[in-house]
Amino acid sequence: MKKLLIIGAFGASMLSLMAFKEIEQASNEKTADAECKYGQCVKIKSDGYRCRNCAQQNSYYCWSHR
Repeated sequence: MKKLLIIGAFGASMLSLMAFKEIEQASNEKTADAECKYGQCVKIKSDGYRCRNCAQQNSYYCWSHR
């Protein structure tokens, strides 16, 4: 009976780890889709996500985060 509990806890942690990796990959794909001439804006917004706009020429920021 104890072995089943250990396997169950291990399985649950593996599922949560796999779900986290899927979310991380999805967020990386969203930012990778934008092909910006001067790169992506480096602004980290208040919600913790990076701005998805393209940076302006001679700048690290987009038009809205100058």
